[in-house]
Amino acid sequence: MHFNHYLLEGHTYFIAALNERLSALRAQGRDIISLIMGDPIEPTYPPVRDAVVAALQATEISQYPKNRGDGFYLEAVANWALRYYGQTFDPAKEILSCNGTKEAIFHVPLLFDWSQGQEIWIPSLSYPVYEASARTLGIPVKYLPLSAETGFLPDLDSFSAEEWQRCQLFWINSPHNPTTALADRAYFEKLLALAERYDFLVCSDECYNELYYTEQRPASCLEIDSPRWLVFRSLSKRSHMTGYRMGALISRNHEVIRLLGKLREPIGVGTPTFIQQGAVTAWNDDQHPRDFAVGYRRKRDLISTALKAAGCEVFGAQAGFYLWFSHPHCSSSEALLQGFIEAGLLITPGTAFGSDGEGYARLTYCVTQEIAEEVARRAAQVKL
Repeated sequence: MHFNHYLLEGHTYFIAALNERLSALRAQGRDIISLIMGDPIEPTYPPVRDAVVAALQATEISQYPKNRGDGFYLEAVANWALRYYGQTFDPAKEILSCNGTKEAIFHVPLLFDWSQGQEIWIPSLSYPVYEASARTLGIPVKYLPLSAETGFLPDLDSFSAEEWQRCQLFWINSPHNPTTALADRAYFEKLLALAERYDFLVCSDECYNELYYTEQRPASCLEIDSPRWLVFRSLSKRSHMTGYRMGALISRNHEVIRLLGKLREPIGVGTPTFIQQGAVTAWNDDQHPRDFAVGYRRKRDLISTALKAAGCEVFGAQAGFYLWFSHPHCSSSEALLQGFIEAGLLITPGTAFGSDGEGYARLTYCVTQEIAEEVARRAAQVKL
């Protein structure tokens, strides 16, 4: 038998690798707080659970869910987009459900023909699933350099016309994981103009978009009239629903949505109807993400102040629940990691997201206030 080359390369998803390290440290008797996963441990928006329980209790017969999502769910997403962005979307032609966004991100390259040498473009620091999908499917990848000098966004002016002509799918993630970088509307408009000129699709991963600390909410492709974007939105972070696996794919491009729906049929990725009922409750309320953001901002301020007291340099942190930082005495991410382990904190080395992360680390603060206070106490004592 001949197995997939990428799977044989020995790569371990960074969360799994760090969890193994965590288990080893705790087996040694070390008191370690893990800050590696973007998995909120504060309660889900409470009405969601009530709606799911009620729907489940009313369901006597279990049947296959619709792979594109039930009509009532798609309507709820459309109503949210109209209410929140003032944009009208056709639930039947412009929206699909997805299980969170991770599975949709992995599957979306299957939409395209890659036989002519086209590429997937991925920021050099990014959510690892973009690369894992491309590599598993044997699709050529172009890594786009990121640095503090570029604001941790790809420099769109640095690529030639010949390079752009090879692009078929461009991943953009704003607010950005891991760096928290924010692309403004002008950046999106410039990128979409390039997509129109060179015939590629912009896949805009916006799962942190409603957790922000600026006066103006982060820009979204949803606000821009173009058939060149496919937006991924998730309730995982917005409503503390990581375990429910609920999100949405949205596009003005009816053919993209139609073919994605056709693609998803044999994969069988429909979300149980009773979970969709709970998700409707989440989409119908815009206040709870803002309330969550108030708590996150408090934790961000507490921990970032402690990091700065330890001599760290913190980038951005105007959205999401990550802190992306470096230290002038540490040229490597491993040195940062070791220093924090000594203080009883497990963080993610920047290199877990790509080689341009060397010298940086990511710390999550989607923890309780009590844990955040202990994290701040320990972080202030880190010796690097």
